Amino acid sequence: MFPVRIRVALGVITALVIAVVSSVPALADGPWPNDPQGPVARSIADLYWIMFIAAVVVLAIVDGAIIYAGIKFRERPGHVAQQFHGHNMLELTWTIIPTIMVVSFSVLSWQKLDFINNSRGGDVGMVIQAEGSQWQWTFSYPQEERYKLLEGYLKISEELHIPVGMKVRIELSAKDVIHSFWVPSLGGKKDAVPGRATELWIQADKPGTYKGQCLEFCGDGHADMLITLVAHTPSDYAAWIPEAVKQANIPLDPNTKVGRELFLSLACAGCHTIKGTTAGGKIGPELTHLMSKKSIAGGVLSPVNEENLKRWIADPPAVKPGTLMPKLPLSQQQIDDIVLFLQTLK
Repeated sequence: MFPVRIRVALGVITALVIAVVSSVPALADGPWPNDPQGPVARSIADLYWIMFIAAVVVLAIVDGAIIYAGIKFRERPGHVAQQFHGHNMLELTWTIIPTIMVVSFSVLSWQKLDFINNSRGGDVGMVIQAEGSQWQWTFSYPQEERYKLLEGYLKISEELHIPVGMKVRIELSAKDVIHSFWVPSLGGKKDAVPGRATELWIQADKPGTYKGQCLEFCGDGHADMLITLVAHTPSDYAAWIPEAVKQANIPLDPNTKVGRELFLSLACAGCHTIKGTTAGGKIGPELTHLMSKKSIAGGVLSPVNEENLKRWIADPPAVKPGTLMPKLPLSQQQIDDIVLFLQTLK
């Protein structure tokens, strides 16, 4: 057998290896806690690492002591297993030290929470409304002239755009069930509760695209309720606004509005989903980004262009026998109007 000191050292090393292996998910390549890109996320990460290191030290001591005791005082030929009952100094030590740790972590957590929850203090540069619904986030930008549309103000689903270095307050609401807003690299998470106003703040240190997720199980589409947050430099953000307004105005244009309203009034809206509209059907394919697809009708029609869309809508069974999509009694003008609207779905 190895000397007792070597065995103790091996026990401690084993405990450390177990601790590291068990923390692989946390140490993986981003996005959190090893890749904070904003003051809120950095504040959370700092506390996380303090607690993680303390936990590893405690695990090493406890497991090391158990392994050492198990080896040194075990029953073996020529040695009777030793029993110990009560040790005032040890009991006092493992009561006082954990108490100090818990109190210290509580104080640190309170300080961090005070900073994290301070969504109205400091220099808030922008306020954005985020509404969670099954299953998407919709972001409403400030009612300022630069965000004004032909009807209302800029509202975008799934993607949130902010300028770098600006403190942004996110005011949360939920349309149906409880959702939870979370962009790991930029901040903590906060629930969006129906009938209750909640909020948090985020700030990005550098330009980039940051991924987020609804973190409250909200139904069978929960896993797909994603957030894409794009942080722009101030100049890029200033250039993005008019382009976003232009794109948002396309469905509101009189030329495409007719087709949009017609689509939503027909059975189409009961079978297909178009995020940002009342169309929420689950029977047919989602059409939110229709014009980005390479083909439609299960690959029968390619590319996705005006001509093929008109053929498909005019008589689906003729294009693809056996399809569940029926032939609707539409005039040529109605088909043209619907296709004009569908071509805005990019």
